[in-house]
Amino acid sequence: MAIQVGDLVRGQSNDIMSATYIGKVIERCEESVHILILNYAPTDRYTVHELMQRILVDSHQLRTISLTK
Repeated sequence: MAIQVGDLVRGQSNDIMSATYIGKVIERCEESVHILILNYAPTDRYTVHELMQRILVDSHQLRTISLTK
């Protein structure tokens, strides 16, 4: 399933974020996705603040999540 604008996604830890995080897709480019970070590990609070709650990541590092069962 392709990631669309407005989807909730779970991001893997990477060079910037030390733990997984949850965010909402703001914009989708060819292979990268612009994410608004909604939930993150307490250890990443300063990083998220510096990023102004936004991160640009490769779409292969993300998985869509659903709030329904």
